Amino acid sequence: MMSEKTGAERRSSVRVRSLLPCQVTTVAAADVEALEARILDAAVLESDGVMHDALDWRDHADDLSREMVFALNELRAMRQQITELQRLIESHNEAGLNSRWVELNDQGMWLAAGDEDPIWSLGDLAEVRVQIPSLHSPEILALGEVVRVDEDGERSGTAFVFRAISQPHRHAIARYALRRERQLARSKRFRFEG
Repeated sequence: MMSEKTGAERRSSVRVRSLLPCQVTTVAAADVEALEARILDAAVLESDGVMHDALDWRDHADDLSREMVFALNELRAMRQQITELQRLIESHNEAGLNSRWVELNDQGMWLAAGDEDPIWSLGDLAEVRVQIPSLHSPEILALGEVVRVDEDGERSGTAFVFRAISQPHRHAIARYALRRERQLARSKRFRFEG
């Protein structure tokens, strides 16, 4: 769960710049353990939601025909997508997150400065919540640490490295960044060819 990466290693993963609903709040050192527990619980909940239906019938897979197993897999996948969409809609409506410009990868994020942001210093800890367009892990929860504060007029913001983030959330960010980069490349290609 902990990440001790250098600046070069953080920049080596695919990064995406996007306007995403997010919230970054300061975390006291005494609250770090509670936040890490919430991150772990979110990962358990997501893995339980994915595996719950599989445990019901896979014990009896030998007794079922191949077509029935295929149909059950398809039903489970559709139910999971519907559940995830419902969760995404509910969390978006209840989250109170504000859309902000971020640069995000699976190692951390850079957040453009906002009017109501706290004054960040190197080493400050933060609870990072970001919603990405994803069916599987739409809301990312992580413990971030401030590693850079940019205060020039053209590019003001704060860079956070993820000190604690679940593997499903790390993978969801990487998948989103790759898909978005590919879509951007396709869009540019069609613009130049057309």
